[in-house]
Amino acid sequence: MTRRFAHLLAVGYALTALVLMHMAVVSWRNGSWPYALFLAGASLLLMTSTVHHSWQSSELRYALALLEEASRPPEIPAAVADEIALGWQALEDSCCLRWWESKESEHDAHCARKGQTA
Repeated sequence: MTRRFAHLLAVGYALTALVLMHMAVVSWRNGSWPYALFLAGASLLLMTSTVHHSWQSSELRYALALLEEASRPPEIPAAVADEIALGWQALEDSCCLRWWESKESEHDAHCARKGQTA
């Protein structure tokens, strides 16, 4: 249901409630109190539904805002991003996987990248 249609529906409820209340007043003036009570009750029921509709609409907007906020990826602080970038750079500069796993100690002399500079 689009927002425009929802607003039109709420306006329709309110106008109908006003017309019913006017009919209740006219019925009361003409001495027909059972009809007046019924029409006044129907008018109050419609006004209650209009208020409830407005409340539900605002609750839905709030829930959608929370959902949109929760679906965004978290922002990485600049310091953490710099550490990640340095880690990737160190990995690229490493000689080979064995050198990386041995914590930069000397290893196999047959390493293809041993002694190369980046």
